[in-house]
Amino acid sequence: MKKRGLLLVLGLLICMVICGGCEKKESADDYLGRYITRAKEKQGELTGVLEDGIVNIKDTEELVIDFPEELKESYEEFLKDALNQVQFELNKAEKESDDTYMVRVTYDPIDIAATTDDTNLEYVKNISSTDFCAEVNKLLEKDRELLESSENQQKKSRIIEVQKSGDGFAIDEAQIKDLLEDALQGYMAPYAAVAKVFDMRDFVQAYLDANIKSEFEQYIEHTGMSAEEVSVIYDDSFSEFRMDELSSEQNDRFVNAAKGIYRNCQYSVGIMKQNSLTEYVFDITVTPNTSIINAMNEFEAGTYYSESAAKEALLNIYDKYAASPTYGEETTITVTWNTIDMLNSQAENEEFNRLMDTIIPAE
Repeated sequence: MKKRGLLLVLGLLICMVICGGCEKKESADDYLGRYITRAKEKQGELTGVLEDGIVNIKDTEELVIDFPEELKESYEEFLKDALNQVQFELNKAEKESDDTYMVRVTYDPIDIAATTDDTNLEYVKNISSTDFCAEVNKLLEKDRELLESSENQQKKSRIIEVQKSGDGFAIDEAQIKDLLEDALQGYMAPYAAVAKVFDMRDFVQAYLDANIKSEFEQYIEHTGMSAEEVSVIYDDSFSEFRMDELSSEQNDRFVNAAKGIYRNCQYSVGIMKQNSLTEYVFDITVTPNTSIINAMNEFEAGTYYSESAAKEALLNIYDKYAASPTYGEETTITVTWNTIDMLNSQAENEEFNRLMDTIIPAE
């Protein structure tokens, strides 16, 4: 009996060793399924998806501002949550050749843009800070709540090629990226909603800097104009300072003094909100440059015994205020900026004139 029991134990041990060596090998479709699951668990596959989205949205929306590096982690987390709303079904792999397998993947995409559109539109009307990353993250939190109740789109399918690689498999990452991007339709919509407002804020600041301070670089980025073109427009805007009574040389001096006064203007574009497709509302904090008013008051208070003396006094006074400008008390005003109206002549735009009268009052 002891001999028979010993043989039975040995037999079981041998069987366990043999079975241990017969573990089922992973199939091509199992490998693909694990790859997709890894993406849902945020193991790096969504990084490429986000990078593509950043490039595409900057081109399609013609954005100048860049996607902040510190925003990438939270945005990938948002994409992971969205991806978990998508169900993937994999057919059994079909062998194409000795080293190639084809796997059909069926999935029901989620349309993030359509799901979040109403919330995004309402949010940009009530932006409450100038912190770009904070505003995007707040919107992502709102949009994340909508994902669970979103309706998936009509089922789609595509073939993924899986290659034999040694004892395992390999997949071209571009295929997975394309699959995930198609499954997460409109996935850059929350970012785009906020980015367009902050890009307009950047444009307004650049627009004012170009027109007032002759700082052209950022304005050129937004408009695509050349430095020469912008410089001509800037110089033309100061033509009103040229007077028939002054010689060419005196006019140049007068205009240069005026430009110097303008360059010393102090303003900063604050919180911006989007009311409609073409209308934005923003706060701007200004310390009014009172140099023009004070220069004219000082000139008019003087006594001059010749025309040449009056001209020289005018130029000296303007030179003085260009070197040492004067200011009023800091104030904050709210401006409505209509992108269509701003295409018209500045002289005809009441809102622009009100803004300029606050920055550098002339009367």
